[in-house]
Amino acid sequence: MQAPDKKPQKQSRVRRGFLSAWKRFGRFVINTFYSRFEVSGEETIPNDAGVILCANHVNALIDGVVLQASTKRNIRPLARSGLFENPILRPILQTIGAVPIYRRNTETSDTSKNEDSFSQVYKLLAEKETIVIFPEGQSHANPYVQEIKTGAARMALGAIKANGVAPVVIPVGMTFTRKKRARTEVLVRYGKAIDLSVDEEMSEQDAVRLITLRVKQGIESVTLNTKSWKDMALVHRLERFFALRGGKRRKTSLTQRFTALQRLIEAQDLLQQHEPDKVRSLMSKMRMFERLCDACGIDHYHLAVNYKPLFLILYTLRTLGIVLIGFPIALWGILNSIIPFKLTEYLTRKLSKDVDQYDTARVLIGMSAFSLFWGIQSYLIYDNFSLHWAIIYLTSLFISAVVAISLQGEYRRTLVNLKVFFLFMRKQDLKAYLETKRDELEVELAQMVRIAKRLSKTEK
Repeated sequence: MQAPDKKPQKQSRVRRGFLSAWKRFGRFVINTFYSRFEVSGEETIPNDAGVILCANHVNALIDGVVLQASTKRNIRPLARSGLFENPILRPILQTIGAVPIYRRNTETSDTSKNEDSFSQVYKLLAEKETIVIFPEGQSHANPYVQEIKTGAARMALGAIKANGVAPVVIPVGMTFTRKKRARTEVLVRYGKAIDLSVDEEMSEQDAVRLITLRVKQGIESVTLNTKSWKDMALVHRLERFFALRGGKRRKTSLTQRFTALQRLIEAQDLLQQHEPDKVRSLMSKMRMFERLCDACGIDHYHLAVNYKPLFLILYTLRTLGIVLIGFPIALWGILNSIIPFKLTEYLTRKLSKDVDQYDTARVLIGMSAFSLFWGIQSYLIYDNFSLHWAIIYLTSLFISAVVAISLQGEYRRTLVNLKVFFLFMRKQDLKAYLETKRDELEVELAQMVRIAKRLSKTEK
């Protein structure tokens, strides 16, 4: 009897170990570089079928890491062939099972090899694997979904022919709340499966176009889309205004905020088409109100604060805890990490060609810079003292860095809150005046909402 080949088994164990490490790395990146991470609709991914995830592409290489962190399943990304030529990325891509895609607009790309890539995709789908494709083709910094390529549709229809079973095609939207800023928030939304049914008499080309259109509509349903960043900024301002309506605090759920923003975008489009003068008038009044608040150093949430004795006591205790405990720990982290932090920020701005490349550059540069400087610093402690003190020192770096990150901006917010509190104590009529102006804006906004609802019903 022939002995079982142990080499494939060993390779399989190595790959499983690497995939497990890859998932942990994804979660580490998310927890370190983003302040909040939320996933919605992951239950739409079936466990008993081949899956094609069609995602928007707004943050370069980091998009794949975010997607892997959002699901327990091992995902097989489709990556442009040029990435496999990078000596650092090639072994990583090969180990996680990435499939190369060859583009027509690249001189060194041999598109005839796509036939083998598609065959590999069909095989993976037959084995109930999960494929990830970015149908927009390349990362971008626009506030809307780009025209998408036909690859996802051709793969889905080709898999039906090759395997006799339709894969499940799911749109995925990644929303980064404040791109270009450190410690932003990320929402990953999984949408409803794309309908792959087509008329039997339809030509293959028409079927591909139809499925491509559905894929684009699916991605648009799980992303925020406006004509310009100016329009996007406007709906964010409106959402922020409504979030504190009637003294209520902003909802903590990113999914709820996303839904509110989507509704505001739809209302904005309708109102700009049918009531452009009213929209301009309302926005002018809102800008005047915001300028007045800015001139006084007041934020919207200050108007929602009720300065009762119990609130003041609890806030004072919290502030003292941060000042006496948090700030000293954070200061240790800042003093020991200021050089790699500043270096990361400088090189990120210098090397990033556009907004969509900032997060990828920040992660790669930041991990390299902090590893290098912390390693050198720990070695100097070890060389001058002992291994014991080097371990303690390195541990203190991790702990103090986490505290510094969590308290980022807290010092400035504390000073602003104190300044506003004493301002309201000195000028008690100011808060009442601003609240009155805000109430007037709320009345006009409510009227606009009713008009938008009526227009929406009329169009339907």
